[in-house]
Amino acid sequence: MKQTLSHRQLQSLIHVSNVINSSLDIDTIIDSIMVQTVSVIDAAGGGVLFIYDPEQDLLIPKSDSNFKSDILTVRLKPGESMTGLAFTAQKCLIFHNRTEVEKATATLSESNHKLVDQSIPTLTYSSICAPILLKGECIGVITLDSFNPTLHFIPEDINLLTAIAHQAAVALEKANLYHEKEQTVRQLEYLNNTISKQNEMLSQSVDIHNRLAALVLYGKGLDSIISYLYDTTGHTVLLFDDLGELISHAYKNTLSDDELLTITDKAQEWLRTPGTVRSFLEINMNEENQCITILPIGAKASLFGSLIIVSAKKMREIDIAALEHACTVISLELVKDQAIFDAQEKIKGELIEGLFSGKMDGTILQKAKQMDFDPLGDYLTIIIRVDEMDNTHKRNSIIRHLVQLANRVFLKNSLNGIAVRNHDQIVVLLTFQQKVSPTYAHHQVKELVSKFRQEIQIKNWGTTVSIGIGRIHSSLLKVTKSLHEAAKSLQFLHSFGRKNQVISYKELGVQRLLLQNSEEELIDFINEFLGPLFEYDQSRKGELLPSLFAYLDYNQNAKEAAEAIHVHTNTLMYRLKRIEDILSTDLSDSQQFLNIHLAVSLYPFLKEKLTQHGS
Repeated sequence: MKQTLSHRQLQSLIHVSNVINSSLDIDTIIDSIMVQTVSVIDAAGGGVLFIYDPEQDLLIPKSDSNFKSDILTVRLKPGESMTGLAFTAQKCLIFHNRTEVEKATATLSESNHKLVDQSIPTLTYSSICAPILLKGECIGVITLDSFNPTLHFIPEDINLLTAIAHQAAVALEKANLYHEKEQTVRQLEYLNNTISKQNEMLSQSVDIHNRLAALVLYGKGLDSIISYLYDTTGHTVLLFDDLGELISHAYKNTLSDDELLTITDKAQEWLRTPGTVRSFLEINMNEENQCITILPIGAKASLFGSLIIVSAKKMREIDIAALEHACTVISLELVKDQAIFDAQEKIKGELIEGLFSGKMDGTILQKAKQMDFDPLGDYLTIIIRVDEMDNTHKRNSIIRHLVQLANRVFLKNSLNGIAVRNHDQIVVLLTFQQKVSPTYAHHQVKELVSKFRQEIQIKNWGTTVSIGIGRIHSSLLKVTKSLHEAAKSLQFLHSFGRKNQVISYKELGVQRLLLQNSEEELIDFINEFLGPLFEYDQSRKGELLPSLFAYLDYNQNAKEAAEAIHVHTNTLMYRLKRIEDILSTDLSDSQQFLNIHLAVSLYPFLKEKLTQHGS
């Protein structure tokens, strides 16, 4: 589920789950699902639970609430009416009004239409249908109808009904599993002892369910849930997020770095496999074979991560069913944590938006003070942009992780501030708790940026970032200047197709001209002062242009420049004289030298464009 359930909805879900898990009789479970679902969703005046029969390829009513008995004789094909549409779409659908209901029910066969009309107590004003998905397959549909023109189903009902449908799938799976065992016991008397043990394990499963529910209601958090699963199963338990990052764990013996790396690789590999439900692997750890059970957290379309259990033997199916319920609880906890994170990001984002606008009103100053920003402090801004990535869900996840990483890397020692998402970028606003020189501040920030990029490389998230750094400015009133400088630095990288690079406004120097002039004007400028040299080098060995670059790179120190390009100093001096002749210039003339130096500084950024222009 992508949205957070309200406290009332969560209590309703737990109540429904308790009821439907209190029996192993399939008919009782189905009836309980129907009755409880209608009771906890406000707009529901009645409903029907359909189970899909693959042999007949039909959806068959198994239980109803507030319908006449005729409804139980209806047989729906996939795609027929509202229930059939939800079955085919495999997602929860709302039919908001009479018009939408009539449009969907128009697909009913003549016989089914008659039966439905005979069974409903009054007109249906809105409906909601949720598929029951088990291991990636739709096994049925819960359909609820509102017979009150003033009560309509709302989008929030999707969250609760989807959660109930998930619990129904788990309960039906467990019931089917128990039914199969029960039939075997009746056929073979010696399996009576096995049934007794199954009942005991079922009791343990219900106990796990109740304890997990209590942990959530009392806000104990993920670490408490994972620790409880470890205490209950006795197996190593690890929780990974949607990028394969370990976020919580519990185990008796410390895992070695190699063992943890092996498990992490398996988690990341599993997350990269589309449509994965559950997985069992055998690996060698501590010179012994170990079984890894991987269970999904969340829905297949947008997994929150995976729960991994390391055990000496393959886990029993009934234990896995209990853990799958735990996965639902964990997904709810992750949704809650995400909602808290988003709320905090919104508050920080409003401050950044205000600073970007340059309008420092009382509201912005108040928010700044709440975040311990000194209005007279020194400030510097970094903007981080994620380089191209097609997968929108993964991009959002990576940006969220980068925000968290930026908070860990940049906000320490003598630095305070915030790291927050701003559209598709991350803005890091830093303030120095003590007065520092601009040179020291720039050096300190560049070191932290380097560490930040190293950690991204270690994480192996499959992306790179481009980073722009503004200059340090005194007072919060001037922080907008640092923001715009960082943005211009990123604009510079973007304009010239540079990725996975870091550039600061302070270091741009003469390259700032690139931000002020058109590309055509800059190409004309370079050709005007270096064009003859390009033509000369193209027709010969091409030694003069590198010699000129070296001479300027080494601050006109002929000896050091000559050593750098492995020629004698006299050879370099001869080449420089030849360059002066070709360009009809005098390198000792300050004005002419400045023009040459500017053209050489701009050349690397426009080299490909110059080639296209025939230079």
